[in-house]
Amino acid sequence: MKQLPDILASATFWASVGTLWAASGAWFTYVASAVRDRQQTHDGVLNLIEGLEAELELASDWAGGSEGNQGYLKKTRIELIKEHPDWFNPSRMVFTFATPTLSNLTNSPYAKSTGTMIKPFVLLNHSIRRLFDYMERYRKFVMGDVALYQSVLEKFAPKTTPIDLALSKTPETIVVTLPYKIPWTHQERAYINNIFMMNEAIHQNLIGGEDLADPICLYKAFRIARKELNKFKASYRRERLPRWYWALHVIAGWLALNGAWQILRWFGG
Repeated sequence: MKQLPDILASATFWASVGTLWAASGAWFTYVASAVRDRQQTHDGVLNLIEGLEAELELASDWAGGSEGNQGYLKKTRIELIKEHPDWFNPSRMVFTFATPTLSNLTNSPYAKSTGTMIKPFVLLNHSIRRLFDYMERYRKFVMGDVALYQSVLEKFAPKTTPIDLALSKTPETIVVTLPYKIPWTHQERAYINNIFMMNEAIHQNLIGGEDLADPICLYKAFRIARKELNKFKASYRRERLPRWYWALHVIAGWLALNGAWQILRWFGG
């Protein structure tokens, strides 16, 4: 009859086997957690890219983002007056748009995973905010004197009805008289001239075009950011586990197998 080992030897044996398996299990649990974290980061970065792409597509109309579009090229004021008489019209508004993903990019938990892409988007966000802040000043100036706004608009578009004004119809939907054909009072002329110059600043300086030197005008900042996003998206891959992990995989596997072998010896011997 086989003699059973004493209690101390048995406890020592099972403790050693438990230590082998615990060490192996701890390593593979850590690896599983690392793989899960990398997958979550990968999915989060892809969602971030998708959100940025959607917002760039939205901003494209303001930034002249279509292929071949040169934006608002630099022109003399005389040329601008001839080409954009609507810039004198107080009813002409440039509407804003929302970019929550872009605005909060630096606060995203995945910002550190975007690498060099983040700087162009910070500059683009600054360009958009600069434009919107100026547009807010523009709106306050235009609507600062309602009576003056009304008198000027009635001369621009004599057939405009109160319903048109209530619906905030744009100049494209209202028949507008050219400004040089209208007899203005001194106050009205000063008012529309300031409106024109503010529109000039918005389109020529803040939005800009291909020939503008300012790198953070919306036209250029938009294209730089879009280029960096496309480059990042094309090269982005899920982060792999370090190669040296494989050495620890082998060790952890050996510990697990060694524990199993010790048990076989225990019961077989």
